[in-house]
Amino acid sequence: MKKNMLKYMAAALALFAFASCNDIVDYDEDYTALEDQANQGAPVITAVYEVGDTLLENPITEGQVGQMIRIVGRNLNNARSITFNNVEADLTQVYTYSTSANVVIPSERSSEENNQIVYTTDQGSTSYNFTVPFPQLSITGLQSEFVNPGDSVTILGLNFDFYDFGTSSQVMLNGTPLGVGSITNTSMKAEIPADTPDNSTLEIVYSNNDGEQTISLPYRPTQNLLYGDFSGVSFNNDGTIVYSIEGDDATSAEETSLGRQHLHFTGTFDAWAWNTVDLSCNMINSADLGDLSQAGSLDDYVLKFEVYTPNGTPLTQASPLQLSFNWGDLYTWTPGDGAGLNTHDEWQTITLPLAPIAVAGIMAPDTWQSLRIAFQPTAAYTADFRIGNIRIERR
Repeated sequence: MKKNMLKYMAAALALFAFASCNDIVDYDEDYTALEDQANQGAPVITAVYEVGDTLLENPITEGQVGQMIRIVGRNLNNARSITFNNVEADLTQVYTYSTSANVVIPSERSSEENNQIVYTTDQGSTSYNFTVPFPQLSITGLQSEFVNPGDSVTILGLNFDFYDFGTSSQVMLNGTPLGVGSITNTSMKAEIPADTPDNSTLEIVYSNNDGEQTISLPYRPTQNLLYGDFSGVSFNNDGTIVYSIEGDDATSAEETSLGRQHLHFTGTFDAWAWNTVDLSCNMINSADLGDLSQAGSLDDYVLKFEVYTPNGTPLTQASPLQLSFNWGDLYTWTPGDGAGLNTHDEWQTITLPLAPIAVAGIMAPDTWQSLRIAFQPTAAYTADFRIGNIRIERR
């Protein structure tokens, strides 16, 4: 009897378990995933969020090109088109659900910035106010203003890759378009013709919402060079640093070619070894600069020069250079803002504020003045660097 009761109980439990399993399966079969739900009408957008805002706590009204955002609303499945400022988003990068869609804002420039998202599905369209400012082109300058003719010049800045250089945007030299090489977000290369003269002008021509824009950059500016070919320059040095005047013409194939003479500094130093080199000659008479001894302020001027370091022998954090005009207080230039400077066998233009280097003032044109270059490494250091084309320019 007990055996029969046990059999009946086991059968009942099995039947209950089977029925329960069937109930769960039946529920799953009736479920439709959000990404598969059919739209019940035209799309509706209620808010936009950053994709990292998983709790949907902070709606946004502005995004950046290339940014992925989450659009929240209703009836957002089966997207046929999503535009920002009339520029189509790539639907292969869109993930839609009935109540939300993850979208990458397109990077192409719009000819009409209407500050709207237009969302189109199989059931209709809707628009939503949303601002996407296009990245503004920013130009820092040339990596080296004295690249030799026939070589590539590197233009530094930000957002080059948004402006179609070589087609709708151009790099011009004395009015002639140049061939454009590699372009990244922060730099662009252009080819300098072999017959380009000194004191030429590079022009970056592009368009933004305010129309066509032109930014001019000097190429091999020689009119404000303080020491020229170093003829007539008096040198006085203290310490063990070794300097030599080296130079060649612009046709030289050597990597150190600057097209002009320059100073080559070498030596091996103990920590805190004091070294100075004074360069003295008459202040240049430049129509561009005028008489800087009468300038009320030197804040609108800079000191520029080119630096060259062999690959593997950088100017380090432990080897700052100090500079001053006319034996005033020394201004400390820490290469690479403290990270060191390796120009990798290339010349690089350095720009420093003139005022703190010339606290003792700048002499009148054709009047004797001196520039001190001091070198005191804070750790043992082997020097091998070059400096050329020392000049004063307006900011």
